[in-house]
Formats: sequence, C-alpha cells, structure tokens
Amino acid sequence: MNNQSTKPLQAPKATMLLSSHCAFCPSVLESLSKMIKSGELSSLEVINLEQTPDAMQKYKVRSVPWVRIDTYELSGSQTLEALQQRAKWAMNDNNHVEKQGEHEGEYTVADFDFLLSDGQVNKVIKAIHNDNNKIQMVMNLLGDTGTILSTRIGIGVVFEEFAGSDFIKSLIPDLGKLTKHKDSRIRADAFHYLGMTADSTAIPFLKAGLKDSLNKDDEEIIEIINDSLEALTLTNT
Repeated sequence: MNNQSTKPLQAPKATMLLSSHCAFCPSVLESLSKMIKSGELSSLEVINLEQTPDAMQKYKVRSVPWVRIDTYELSGSQTLEALQQRAKWAMNDNNHVEKQGEHEGEYTVADFDFLLSDGQVNKVIKAIHNDNNKIQMVMNLLGDTGTILSTRIGIGVVFEEFAGSDFIKSLIPDLGKLTKHKDSRIRADAFHYLGMTADSTAIPFLKAGLKDSLNKDDEEIIEIINDSLEALTLTNT
C-alpha cells in the first residue's frame, strides 16, 4: 500500500520591476498583491529600478511595468486575468506542454490555453483531429471569463477549421447555453460560432438571442446574430 500523499502543486514565484513615475505600475502591483493573498503566487519580489538600476540590465528590461511569473514574462499594462492565466500555465506541471514531446494525447485545458495564446493553434487542431472529444477543452476556455484575447483568437481559428463538422454540430446545446452568459464577449462568441455549425437547429438560439438583444439595444450582438442567421440560411437552402 502506498501511503505517500500527493504533493500539491507549488504556486509560482513572481518578480516585478517598476519605477516611481510609472503610470501603469500601481495597478499591476495591486493585481499581483491580490494573487499573493489568494495563493495564486507563492512569493513576489518587487524591484524599484530607481533604487536598483542594475536590475534593468540583469533582467534585460527596456520598460516598466515588467513582470515575470516563473518563465512567463509580460511588459506594459496587464489585467488581473492575464496575470492569473500566466500563473495557471506556470502551475501546470512545470510547463509539461514543452516537455511532453510525443505524448500529445495528454494535453490539458491549461495546455490548450497556452498553445492557443502562443500561436500554436496547429497543435490544438491536430489533437482534436486525433480525438474529437478534446473540443470540450476549447469549450471550457470559451466559457471562462478569465480567458484572454489571444486565446480567444486561437479558439476562433479552431472553430473555422472544424466549421460544419458533425462534432461541432453536437456543441450547439452548449453554445446555446453560452448565449445566455453574463459576459458579453462570451455571448458574442457563442452567437458567432453557432453560425459556423451549418445546422438549422442553431437557429432558435439565435432568434432568442436576437429578441433579447433588440430589447437591450445591443447593436454589436445584433449584428453578429444576423450574420450567423444569414450564414445558416445560405447553408440550409
């Protein structure tokens, strides 16, 4: 009998470089402080370049704010969500996406998150071709309010690759649920991807969303829904 307990994942360490006259540094520092309090980071080293100018050369930094979370570096103004995403990547088995090599079947949601954001969408598409069920991990990211723009752009490429396929059509109920999400970005994406299903069963979700959006006078969502309805009309005539 194995009495060894599973060792919990260690939260990553963070380093931040700032200056006293940096406009964006206070908000980034506040976000990192929140992550320390929540346990998303194990430690935070803050270096003021005006007091420690050698740090700029040491870290090869040209501007502040600059943040490193384990191996992930960010510069300029950052949202809390972007910082949290890098922390998730760092906690994902010490970046096993880079180390797993031939074991691509072992991808996790965090792996897909990294690959989609990093412009390696082809690896995600290959994994889904090998196992259609992995599209559910993309759906998890689609419905996550913490998913950043670069990942969402990658998700769009995935849906374009598999537009009209049977397993994309099977996602219509899940996409329909996302059309009622409180986050307008997620609703917009869901309406857009329903138009890629090439299946008339998506139309009721779009019409319901159109009625709701007209009541709210949400012009951007209305335009997306009308585009999707037009696409479905063309594919079903």
